[in-house]
Amino acid sequence: MTTLQTDIVVVGGGVVGALLCQALLHAQLGLHVTLVTNSAADTPVYGDDIRALALSHHTLSQLAAMGLDTDFIKSHIEQIHISDRGNIGQTRLSAHEQGVEALGYVTQISVLEQVINHALHTSATDGDDELFTLVEQAQCIDIDTQNTAAKFCLLDNGMRIQARAIILADGQVSRLKNTIGIASNVTDYGQYGVVAMVGIDRLGPARYQQPLTAFERFTEHGPLALLPMSLAPKLDAQSSDSNKSDAHDMRMHSQIKQYYSLVWCTNQSRATALQGLSNEDFLQALQDEFGDRAGRFASVSTRQSFPLKLTRHDDTHSPVLCIGNAAQALHPIAGQGFNLAVRDIAGVVASISTLSERSHLGSCTNWQAIRASRASDRNTIVSATNTLLYGFSNNHCLLSYARAKGLTALHLAKPIKKRLAKMAMGYR
Repeated sequence: MTTLQTDIVVVGGGVVGALLCQALLHAQLGLHVTLVTNSAADTPVYGDDIRALALSHHTLSQLAAMGLDTDFIKSHIEQIHISDRGNIGQTRLSAHEQGVEALGYVTQISVLEQVINHALHTSATDGDDELFTLVEQAQCIDIDTQNTAAKFCLLDNGMRIQARAIILADGQVSRLKNTIGIASNVTDYGQYGVVAMVGIDRLGPARYQQPLTAFERFTEHGPLALLPMSLAPKLDAQSSDSNKSDAHDMRMHSQIKQYYSLVWCTNQSRATALQGLSNEDFLQALQDEFGDRAGRFASVSTRQSFPLKLTRHDDTHSPVLCIGNAAQALHPIAGQGFNLAVRDIAGVVASISTLSERSHLGSCTNWQAIRASRASDRNTIVSATNTLLYGFSNNHCLLSYARAKGLTALHLAKPIKKRLAKMAMGYR
């Protein structure tokens, strides 16, 4: 059995795990970091994932502080428009009112993965390459923590990794957490998120439409969100000469005024039905549900669907630490999941950098301090997400009336509106 020794082992090679490794290396703490991923180094985890992420204003500055070149951001959110289907209440948050360039930014998760992996590779090769090890195409199947000073990750390839600290960034669902006794608390929202890239060929009414507006529309079936995308989906111009379908796609592309990343939350049966519709029928259903605020929907990409649940893992008494979706996986309403994960990472790096002795790394005291520092932020976001979801995803007459009044009052109450905008920008 091969044994690798390291200071910190990160389990999970998605964007959160890779970003944590990059942040640790960029902080130049002199610690050896090992990343365990079940994919190959040259195989993107999110290569076929069409989902987009809304990055808050604060998140972008944190990514820059972690050593990422933020020039990859091409889409800005200059305004957020919030409405409730069937009611006249609405509110808008604008970057201009807050005195900033943008309230947030949008990127596809596949693009973010490329940027993080490039930064991690650069950090590992430009600095001391003996401080980073990538263990690819392997899964951690068990963790031995009987010796608190030397924990062991046991991999399915026969390798074991001895580490002072073990951090799990292995996502919402993993057998490993169950194996080592980390309990999960799952709230099934009974919803699925249908995601796609959609385009409009005619802008909406001027009273709604501003460049780079993000829309959050609440319906009785669930929220529906549109994030503005500056870059259109890539089309193969060479094959269009010999393929009528591609030629049609190219013509449609030239007519599109704005692209959006769509997240349509609804119940499972309706999500299945939406997946089965033709593009034309899907666009008509979206138009009926959303209205004309964004404009006329004219194109749609491949669609994907995901179950929506709140999963919280209790690592309170565990000798390992969970971050990102491994700690809390949220409903996509308000788009706070990845932003929360970035703050988790910043908290971990800040805490480790203040340790007086390397022997304290990964100790119960170290982990408890990090959990305590992150508890308020995590609980606030989970509570706000649930309040929005349960308060708006219904047709109860009293709640409907209260929502309409509340959104209208919010639009007029500038101090409260400013506070909401600050939270949307990722500042607490």
